[in-house]
Amino acid sequence: MTIIQMECFVEAAKWLNFTKAADNLYISQQTMSRQIKAMEKELGFPVFERKNTGVRLTPAGSILYHSWEHLLSEYRSAVDQATDTFHGEQKNLRVGVSDMGNIVSQVTRTLLLFNEKFPDLNVEYEIDSYPYMRRALEQDRLHLIITFGAELLHEPDLSVLHVNNTTFRVGIVLSKKHPLCRRKNITIDQIQNEPIAVLGQGLSIDHKTRVQNWFLRHNIIHPLELREYNSFYNLQIALATGKCIGVMYERVLDGMEDKLAFYPLDDPDLDGADVVIAWKNEKYAVKARNIAQMMELKEW
Repeated sequence: MTIIQMECFVEAAKWLNFTKAADNLYISQQTMSRQIKAMEKELGFPVFERKNTGVRLTPAGSILYHSWEHLLSEYRSAVDQATDTFHGEQKNLRVGVSDMGNIVSQVTRTLLLFNEKFPDLNVEYEIDSYPYMRRALEQDRLHLIITFGAELLHEPDLSVLHVNNTTFRVGIVLSKKHPLCRRKNITIDQIQNEPIAVLGQGLSIDHKTRVQNWFLRHNIIHPLELREYNSFYNLQIALATGKCIGVMYERVLDGMEDKLAFYPLDDPDLDGADVVIAWKNEKYAVKARNIAQMMELKEW
C-alpha cells in the first residue's frame, strides 16, 4: 500500500466524487481511479460501490476511511514539522480571512483549535477583503487565505483546497419591509428593475461581473441600477433599509436576521458558494489541509 493510494482513497471518500477529489490532489481522474483500483486489488475487496448515480463507500471502505483520514493527517503533520525544523523555518503562520459575514467567527475558532494542536506554531490572522489578501499572498505577507470559492475561479497560479461541508446557499436578499416580502417566492424577473447591490472592488474582484453575467444568462440585459459597496457593514445597512436588493450568499444576513429576508435560488449558474483555502507556496500545503480538516468538523 502506498501513501499516494491512501491519499487518493481518503480524498475520494471525503467527497464521494472522483473528479473533485482528483482536482484537490492536482491529478487526473484517470490517475485517481487507477490508484484506487490498484489499492482494491492489493486489499482483495472493493472500497467503493460504483453506480451510474455516483459512488459510495462499502462498509469495509468506511472503516478504512475513518482510520486512514486521521493516520494521513498525523503523517503529513509529522513530515511538515520535521521539514520546518530541518530547514530552520520560522514557526509563524499568517492567515487572511475574508471579511464576509460570520465566516470570520467560524474560522477564528478553527484557528484557535489549530494553534492548540500545534503549540510551537505562532498563528496570526487578519480580516480583510479578498483583493487585499491576494496582494499580501503574492508578497508573502500572508501564507494562506480563507475565502469563498467564487473569488478564486480565475486564479490558476494558486493552490486551492475546497473545505467540505461549507457550501452556502445563494439567493435574493432584501429588507423584510420590502413589498416583495409579501410573496412566498421571488424570481429574478421580479427584481430586475430594482437597485441591485454588488460588492465593489474593495471587497471582491469580480462580484459585479458575476451578477451582471447571471442576469444575462437569464436573458435579462440589465438590472437598471447596480450599487457598489466596499464595506460589508454598509452593504448590510443598505439592504436592511430597503435601498437595494442583493443576489449573494445567505451569510450576508449575519446579525441582521430580524431585518433581512433570504429567498434561496436553485440555480446551477451560481457556483463558488463554498469556503476554500488558498496558498501560493507549496510549503504551506500541509498546514492548509490540517486547517481544512478542522473546519470540516465544525458545524457551519
